[in-house]
Amino acid sequence: MPMEIYGENNEPEINIFHSPVIELICALHLLTDAAHHQFELKWAEEMLSAFDDEDKRALEIIKLFPANGIELLNFVLDSGELQDTEAFLNHIENSDVVDFFFYILNEEIDKSKISRAFEEVKERYKIQEKLKWLIDDNHLMDFFQNYEDIKKKTIKILKTILRRGFDEKLLKSQERMVEGIEYIKNYIGKDSIDSALEKISGRPRKFFAGFREYNIIPSYFVSPRFIRIFSGDKLYVVFDCRVTRDKTQAMLDELSTILKVIDDKSRLEMLKILVNNKSYGKAIADVIGISTPTVSHHLDILKQAGFVKEEKIRNIKYFYADKEKLKNVIDDLNKYFFSAE
Repeated sequence: MPMEIYGENNEPEINIFHSPVIELICALHLLTDAAHHQFELKWAEEMLSAFDDEDKRALEIIKLFPANGIELLNFVLDSGELQDTEAFLNHIENSDVVDFFFYILNEEIDKSKISRAFEEVKERYKIQEKLKWLIDDNHLMDFFQNYEDIKKKTIKILKTILRRGFDEKLLKSQERMVEGIEYIKNYIGKDSIDSALEKISGRPRKFFAGFREYNIIPSYFVSPRFIRIFSGDKLYVVFDCRVTRDKTQAMLDELSTILKVIDDKSRLEMLKILVNNKSYGKAIADVIGISTPTVSHHLDILKQAGFVKEEKIRNIKYFYADKEKLKNVIDDLNKYFFSAE
């Protein structure tokens, strides 16, 4: 149920619609991390169990991308294809490998430098230095060593998801998509578009101001709840249509999952340490008084849930807390318990 509003004078163009192409990318992203697919655990388990060995290797490669596959949304802007998944995959397949890596690295590196990195190891080290917060050194080197294989496997895993009943899953979730469109319609007209998006997303209005075209896309598979992508004067906003059905229930489900992650004394102590300073496994173990393997186990759980990130300095992995994630959880708890809604 697409909706288009064309304003007069200087009013922006507003388009509200569901996009199978964006759903496919979000579904791939969801499959890379168990913390993401809690709300669709059965579907994810069925999909993952149907993967052959090559599919599983391809998924492991996607997990190494800086944002676990969400970077593929850059190809949506490049192709302009939002509805036809086959045409979208053909666009990626026919894309130049330099363009492919330019988008996978989220446009952080000039295309000329990417092109040289395929041939020159010293250029890879320069890129590695700039992206050290986003991707592991060894993985980046492997990307440039096996670039054609990386691209082929990315296309393969997307095709596999399509073959495994993806369209049928979208059809079953169609009712929620329509609810998402109706939900956003209720805001349009009552407020300016940037004010409406501020209320829906919880992000500041400045994130949405000044565009000539707004494309608002309710998504079933998106995780996290909200993604903003833009090109020139066009803005694309992808938001979680599941929260439109019952915001309180959706928040309760998510908070319940999160609280299970931190319902452990050791993990709470570790978070407190990592909020204040970066640290490594042995140092954390010494402070808390547990074994280093146990610390590693807890860190894996916290990383999966998005509470902890890591940085490799020389040969040592340092860990630190994602303070923004923690603040958002605290804010959600406040909203759940004390909101007037």
